[in-house]
Amino acid sequence: MPFIYAISDIHGCYEVFQNTLEKIDLSSKDNQLILCGDYIDYGAESYQVLNKIQELSILYPNQVIALMGNHEHMFLDFLFCPKDDIWIYEWLKTDLDLLTIKTFVPPAILGEIERVKQKAKDEYSYLMEAGTLIRKCILTHHVELIDWLKQLSYFHETENQIFVHAGIDEEAGEYWQWGYDNKFFCTKYPHTKGKFSKDIIAGHIATSTIAGAKDYHQVYWDGQSHFYLDGITIESQIIPILKYDTITKKYSSLQKDYPNKWYEY
Repeated sequence: MPFIYAISDIHGCYEVFQNTLEKIDLSSKDNQLILCGDYIDYGAESYQVLNKIQELSILYPNQVIALMGNHEHMFLDFLFCPKDDIWIYEWLKTDLDLLTIKTFVPPAILGEIERVKQKAKDEYSYLMEAGTLIRKCILTHHVELIDWLKQLSYFHETENQIFVHAGIDEEAGEYWQWGYDNKFFCTKYPHTKGKFSKDIIAGHIATSTIAGAKDYHQVYWDGQSHFYLDGITIESQIIPILKYDTITKKYSSLQKDYPNKWYEY
């Protein structure tokens, strides 16, 4: 397997994602693409991004591996929590102007949601009633996509790496898989630096935050065992790519200087 590519935190930016895929070579069955979560929210094309990733996973079985991010986990919680659970209100409240929901539901349902809004006595009543319409619509019209989303793994381990959305319990050493439920792998905070027995490739926390530089949107390497991939795509319009040569066991990054030029370093 000559090359493993890894990207993360696409956050509904479909056009940027498409442009990034052009730099990832899946023509060889020996190459892999690992997607480290957070495909939805913030951007205006969450459904399109999810649908594309599902298509890729079907078209390139064993080559394209998609992992669970905290935004996918929260979305599933919204879809499957009890009908009167306050999480319905909390999740919809964070989906400003229903930006994510609008990519999943047809105009007719959006019209019904607007009528509910006009009649509701307050925001809570509106979002709870709208949530019923929204959840029924998504679970009816996107059965295969949601079933695929539910089965996403929380990490992917190779001989030399652990790919994950947020991180692992490194203090547990070889027992890092145990002690926490799966949600920990996509919600761990803060990030970790330093030496571990395998390289950790994660997203979740912006590389600009880790680097302490607001304009830093490329792959961050701590010089030891950690690579972080979240380039704040919604702001930067960049999805940095980590590339690993399984023969030489060396890493490189593909970085885009917006708007036109890619380079590898």
